[in-house]
Amino acid sequence: MKTSTIVAATVGTLAVATVGYAIYFDQKRRNDPEFRRKLKKEKKRAMKQQKEEEKKKTTQTTQTVEEALASIKEDDFPASMEEREKFCMDQLSAGEALFTRGPEGYDMAAICFYKALKVYPAPAELVMVYQKTIPPEVFTLVMGMLSMDVHKKQEKYYTVFPPKEMNVKVDELPEGVTAEGQSVVRRGLIATKDFAAGETIYSETPIISSLEPSLEGKEFCHYCLKQIVEDESKVNCPTCTKVVFCSASCEKSATTEFHAVLCTKDSEDASTPERSLYDYTKETNSKYPEMIAKFLVRMVHEETLNSGEEYNLFDHIERLRFLEVRPSAAEEKEIELLKVALGSKIPGIEEFINEERYLTLKGKLLYNAFGVSTSLNADRSVEPSPEQYRSERGAPVVGAGFYRVTSYMSHSCEPNTKIAYQDHNNNLAVVATKAVKAGEELHVGFIDQKNGELSTEQRRQELFQHYRFKCMCPRCEAPEPVAVAAAVVAEAADVAEAAVEAAVEAAVEVEAEAKAEVEAVEEVTA
Repeated sequence: MKTSTIVAATVGTLAVATVGYAIYFDQKRRNDPEFRRKLKKEKKRAMKQQKEEEKKKTTQTTQTVEEALASIKEDDFPASMEEREKFCMDQLSAGEALFTRGPEGYDMAAICFYKALKVYPAPAELVMVYQKTIPPEVFTLVMGMLSMDVHKKQEKYYTVFPPKEMNVKVDELPEGVTAEGQSVVRRGLIATKDFAAGETIYSETPIISSLEPSLEGKEFCHYCLKQIVEDESKVNCPTCTKVVFCSASCEKSATTEFHAVLCTKDSEDASTPERSLYDYTKETNSKYPEMIAKFLVRMVHEETLNSGEEYNLFDHIERLRFLEVRPSAAEEKEIELLKVALGSKIPGIEEFINEERYLTLKGKLLYNAFGVSTSLNADRSVEPSPEQYRSERGAPVVGAGFYRVTSYMSHSCEPNTKIAYQDHNNNLAVVATKAVKAGEELHVGFIDQKNGELSTEQRRQELFQHYRFKCMCPRCEAPEPVAVAAAVVAEAADVAEAAVEAAVEAAVEVEAEAKAEVEAVEEVTA
């Protein structure tokens, strides 16, 4: 007989036997209780065994990931961009060679792929490449290393930030409960030592800052926002007349950090990328699109420097609160202008600036930026931009600054600190307005309270309109003076009314008693 015939016959016999056993098995399952209990017990045993094997496998994977991460030192990574690019390609080649050996090479391959991921400029893109090209077992190890590294980094962040010399720490604080009864916490800035009223708790330079568009190119420094008193000290940009600086050092810092990329270079062609962005900020009187552009350029600049700092600019701001910004035609225009202005100079930035990321960055500025007051003339009139910022407006606001640490400060209508610009530049100082004890949360005013003229309802309305929260500070929770006075008057009226009623009742009783006495006398006389 042919092999195929034998195979076919054998398969047919097996099929009949299988069908017969299935019928027998189903009959036993239906009619034999002991058989059903045995099946159930075996099923539980199999499930338990499967869970134990999965747990053992997870434990082994976790241990492998931990050992792999421990074997990687920060010194393993090169500094310069050219060296990092070569290092990345070498690690990718090594990883490919290792996983082709089979399972015994998977662990070392994962380490190579992870090292390449650490220096690749667009790690999210490389992860997608890995998912399609490397074995699933290796990919699982790489993602496990990435997840564990991110988790450890997040846990460590608030142990090293803010720096101890700033005399503050970020801590979690209760903020009520949800409708389901779950506790809500927020992060606040806590003093780590005692301060007397008038003492400076710390000072801080901004991540980025910008002048009000109406002041650019005149008498305020484009970099530090300081007012330039004498024309002799004014430093012009070598390639444009749109901005000025208060010193050569400010001009150099700005050029290094962002201005070399964003400079209009006095182009008369309004269609050039840099000029288009500059004209838009002027026309709309909006500074935040420029601040976002500065931030992105500075972030890339710091990445290329590879200074060795564990946390970059994006690490710092991603933990901050932000307002939800709904996309509109204005935001679409701003995103397009940024992509065009930066796309030809920063590879990959067009993919990075998507709608979600831009709206988040703008929302962080809207919630956390502080109004900067550096004008030497307290009566100066400045055309304000429509964008909001935190400020009690004790002096003219000439621009806005975005600060790593001070962004964690919460609002109070009776704050225990104030913001000062003691050097008349964008260096912010937090000064105690009353005695502050170690462990006490620091508060600052977000809005101008019009010298105390705003009522609780007006303050709460403005804060909710701009920052989306209902103020629950002691001042807002306390009864209004007018309400207290009204309550006192009402209470006095109630007391007076009760006294009148008591007097009337007493008079009626006296009258009744007198009448009774008269009647008694009349009876005796009769």
